[in-house]
Amino acid sequence: MSATASSARLAGVGVFVLGGLILFSIGLFMIGDRQMAFAKKFTVYTEFKRITGLQPGAIVRVSGAKAGSIKQILPPQSPNGKFRVRLEITEDLHQLVRTDSLATIETEGLVGGSYLGIGMGTDATAPVAPDATIAGKEPFEISDLMQQMGDTIKKVNDTIDVMQDDVQRGIVAIADTAETAHALINDVSGDLKQMASAGKTIASDAARITEGIRNGNGTIGKLVNDDDLYKRLASISKQAEEIAAGTKQVIESTKIVVENARKTLEGFQSKDGPVQGMTASVKQTMDDASAAMAAFSENMDALKHNFLVRGFFKDRGYYDLSQISPADYRLGILTKGSDRLVRRIWRRADVLFELEGDRPESERLSDSGKAQVDSAIAPYLEQVASGTVMVEGYAQQGTPEEQYLRSRARASAVRDYLIGKFHLDPQATGAMPLSADSSTHPEKMPFDGVALAIILPKAMLKPPK
Repeated sequence: MSATASSARLAGVGVFVLGGLILFSIGLFMIGDRQMAFAKKFTVYTEFKRITGLQPGAIVRVSGAKAGSIKQILPPQSPNGKFRVRLEITEDLHQLVRTDSLATIETEGLVGGSYLGIGMGTDATAPVAPDATIAGKEPFEISDLMQQMGDTIKKVNDTIDVMQDDVQRGIVAIADTAETAHALINDVSGDLKQMASAGKTIASDAARITEGIRNGNGTIGKLVNDDDLYKRLASISKQAEEIAAGTKQVIESTKIVVENARKTLEGFQSKDGPVQGMTASVKQTMDDASAAMAAFSENMDALKHNFLVRGFFKDRGYYDLSQISPADYRLGILTKGSDRLVRRIWRRADVLFELEGDRPESERLSDSGKAQVDSAIAPYLEQVASGTVMVEGYAQQGTPEEQYLRSRARASAVRDYLIGKFHLDPQATGAMPLSADSSTHPEKMPFDGVALAIILPKAMLKPPK
């Protein structure tokens, strides 16, 4: 009876183990099929000037469909070269990838990972051959948008300055015209009055002469006493009156023109005028743009500290360097779990600093020390924009408190100099006081000075000269 029970138990264990192996095989097959591990693939290359977070193993999509993955990213041989990306794409989508297909770097959502998208080509071109290279479209970055916005704001300011000069010259010209017209009227008014007075005298004399001629007084009156001569003299008198009336109308019209010009100038210069309105509108636009950029910066900073997504940013090196403690830094928080490596350039304190007074804490970076810092950072200036620069300070003299304060002062002095001269990103350039702990020194010896820790992706870290 016991032998039968033992056999049944062994059979049950065998069935359980066999079922587990079957389930494991099925799961392994499903995972491999999901990752396209069993699909037939072909290799294609593309090139980019900037890869913008693209990593080996990232997904490749053809017109949105998952098609393969990135197998290798080769760095350029010179600053003018491009990154060469090797892709493996499933053979089922080979007919969609043509020689005129375009590769682009896309992002899944707001904070998602980067993937490589390939657009379908046209029917007029042939499918791309294995190991061929397709064109790549450079990714758009927010820094480009900032630069374009800065250029646009500068152009708007320049246009406003030019318009202000033109408007000012126009106002001055109108004022000069009004002043000239006013002076002309003053000069002509006296002559017009004299002309009107003379016309009135002439008309009076003509009337007396006409009356005497009509009565036949004198020899001339008797000779010219006829109706034709009278009509002629009456016509002359009427014309003289019309000339006087026309002159008066000209004077009134000139006054109206001057008054309209004065009102136009007052309206143009008033607080509700076009110049003030245009200036206020442009200023409001600039204020709105500044507020929008400030809000965007605050939102991104808050997003980096959100507990739901801050792990994503930490995996990509988005740290607030001022919040990292020396203990966390020694544990490798900036390189742990990433493809980043650190390279250190060591400089002694006696070649970097000089004393301003008699006290040891009164150190400042000397001119020769600045040259030493320049030579240390020079080989990495083209790569530091994609990584992090940490200035490590070391001090061996004094109590632990004095060592910490002196190492922090040395690291801060070098960091401020790097940011001021080479315009490094302050958020990606930190100072780390490590006191007397110089265990990372190649010779494992007590070190007194500063080390520049250049933290970059493996693909971008050049071998030391």
